[in-house]
Amino acid sequence: MPFKAFDTVVFAGGGNRCFWQAGLVTYLREQGHVLPANMIGTSAGAAVAASCLTTGPQAALNQCRHLFADNHRLFYWRDLARMKLHFAHQESYPAWIGAFLNADTFPLLKQSVQKLQVAVTHPAKRLGRGGSVAAGTLAYLIDKKMTRDIHPRLSRFLGLRQAFYDLQACLTLEAAQRLLYASAAAPPFMNSVMLDGQWAFDGGYIDNAPVPTQTPEARARTLVLLTRYYPNRPEYFQHNGRTYWQASQKIPVTTWDCTAKANVMGAFELGYADARRRVQLAA
Repeated sequence: MPFKAFDTVVFAGGGNRCFWQAGLVTYLREQGHVLPANMIGTSAGAAVAASCLTTGPQAALNQCRHLFADNHRLFYWRDLARMKLHFAHQESYPAWIGAFLNADTFPLLKQSVQKLQVAVTHPAKRLGRGGSVAAGTLAYLIDKKMTRDIHPRLSRFLGLRQAFYDLQACLTLEAAQRLLYASAAAPPFMNSVMLDGQWAFDGGYIDNAPVPTQTPEARARTLVLLTRYYPNRPEYFQHNGRTYWQASQKIPVTTWDCTAKANVMGAFELGYADARRRVQLAA
């Protein structure tokens, strides 16, 4: 406990909230706990998971804080004159990925005994790319405000398709970076990406905590690290045969802020404290 009982760990998406996962994993690794062999992630959760296989999640936090410190705006209004929507994330997110996944660390990723599957969303064939982004956004807002399902179904009903890619199967550094970017690409903040001849964007449009089809035995050995806060549930709970771990309180950071005001350190510290308390309770 907490990783020993599991074969698979899922890193939910959630933008800056995923630094709660980074703090949690940092503490557990300090205590000698080893991540399971199978890892799944989407959006920034996939990036945090990837950092665990390269420089480490605390280094990824420090690199993010450095990038954010030099950024003072989310949107570049001057580019509207050229009919261009220019958000700071379009530069800051690739720069952050490149800080922990680069020419020096790519061999570490390829050689890691842990394998990381990255979830993305492909458009519904009848809606096209733009229609699918609009439908996915609507489904996200309905889920956030009304249903609050851990694994929502509306996006799938609308035809959006989930796909999982093996990060270590990427033959080049550029392909691996591109996959991580695609998994977090939420238009208009970040542009969708072409993968294997199909448009791909943020995996959270379908499921913020993505899991492939699993047998009952595989479910029982899966741990999901949530970043959305469900106040009607405990920190550690069972759901549909899986184990879920959420923060002890709402994670104190906004999802999309990429300026010096973003409290990514607060998210990290909460994850670190939650993991410490869980280990102490289990001792």
